[in-house]
Amino acid sequence: MRSVSRRFGETVALDGVDFEARPGEIHALLGANGAGKTTLMRILAGLDSPDAGTVEVFGQRIEHFEPGPIRALGVALVQQHFTLVPTLTASENLVLARPEGALLPPGRTAGARVRRLVEQFGLEVRDGVPASQLSVGERQRLEILRALDADAKILLLDEPTAVLTDVEAERLLGVARALADQGRALVVITHRLAEVEACDRVTVLREGIEAISDGAVGGYTRADLASAMIGTDTSGTITARTTRRTEAGPVCLRVRDVSLGRVSSLSLDIGEGEIVGIAGVDGNGQSELEAALSGRSAAESGEVSISGESIAAGDPRSRRAQGLAYIPSDRYSWGLIGPMDLSDNLELGRVLPIRPNRPARHKAARPSLDHWDVRTAGPHAKTSSLSGGNAQKLVLARELDEHPSAVLACYPTRGLDPEAADTVATRLVAAAEAGCAVLWIGAELDELLAVSDRIEVLYDGTLFGPYLPPFDRAAIGLAMAGDAADRARTATGGEPGPP
Repeated sequence: MRSVSRRFGETVALDGVDFEARPGEIHALLGANGAGKTTLMRILAGLDSPDAGTVEVFGQRIEHFEPGPIRALGVALVQQHFTLVPTLTASENLVLARPEGALLPPGRTAGARVRRLVEQFGLEVRDGVPASQLSVGERQRLEILRALDADAKILLLDEPTAVLTDVEAERLLGVARALADQGRALVVITHRLAEVEACDRVTVLREGIEAISDGAVGGYTRADLASAMIGTDTSGTITARTTRRTEAGPVCLRVRDVSLGRVSSLSLDIGEGEIVGIAGVDGNGQSELEAALSGRSAAESGEVSISGESIAAGDPRSRRAQGLAYIPSDRYSWGLIGPMDLSDNLELGRVLPIRPNRPARHKAARPSLDHWDVRTAGPHAKTSSLSGGNAQKLVLARELDEHPSAVLACYPTRGLDPEAADTVATRLVAAAEAGCAVLWIGAELDELLAVSDRIEVLYDGTLFGPYLPPFDRAAIGLAMAGDAADRARTATGGEPGPP
């Protein structure tokens, strides 16, 4: 790719960028949200076209930017946002991505193909259930399996580990190395500085311009990459809380004997001003816990209450009325409506009446957008135009501006660059220090260790803990792997119980 430029209105997404992907190498494409990484790869995949510059694939210059012909050349893009058909199973989604996908093979044949890919690459995905019932991590793994099934020679992975646990991310990077060793060219778009170390070469974009161009990874420290990416030296980790409450206030968020799917009779109390982190490997009941606590799904049994007032299941206005803010794990499915403008998204779920006319909504939205540093063309802009970090800040603006009593934060920094992640974490910590009870469901243990007053481990639908500061990282890690559950079963003669 040579001198590639792309504008969206007055926004310059790319400004004369050069980029190369080479057979047998993993190329890390690093940059903050909105730096132009995804736009560059969408052009390479034929999903967008440049305003200027040239693109060649295996020596063939691309004249018409369309996904079909470029995919036929061996280019496959795994996008950050899911493209699965939610009502179809894993095997059905898999065959739809193939050229013969219009004619589905028998279910047994399609299922065998999924099992073969799962065994080959070690990316576990359940088959036989609609994709909508898969966890976020499983959906991400299925997206990757679809690209691998197409036998791509140039594989573009847009934030492939953003929704994976540390163990799953490490396994995926191992798969990427094996694919590169077979002669494929891989491009990994990432915000995680640690993942760059598993790559061969690195390009860093900042505001659509190359801050580092096609450099050997070994030639840069993490500080070098962070400085190039966001202009400041940072380790790329969430800043730890500088103050901790010695004692939580009165119980605010109370969960009593909640059961839903994998979650069984779960109980938890969180006091005012307390941050409780929920650690665990994805798929141990996090999605069911989120659905039950947010009121999005009706629990099979149990009750969720804020300051003694129950939340009505399936009624988002009820949880807002009782003072529970909700930062969903998938901001695009459960938090925002992309085709609507920013001001309308800020009105979603309001307890107060919606402002009657668009000019009034635009005027009311501007101070909130400025306060939360949502970088956009204005309140009239479509929400789908926002980068991931700005979209997440829009969710926080809507949920926290009404001064909630409690916050349910589900993977709130997922897919964000270090600067945006630190901003989101700082705002949530500030909410706790103002008296909010915060339940933080997360995948990255370092993040939970930095922000939590108390950590509970969710394993197989059951909570184990509490773990208190100074945190024993090894003990929490063992609990996440099931050690605490095994010890509990042994102590109770085979029945699970508290450790």
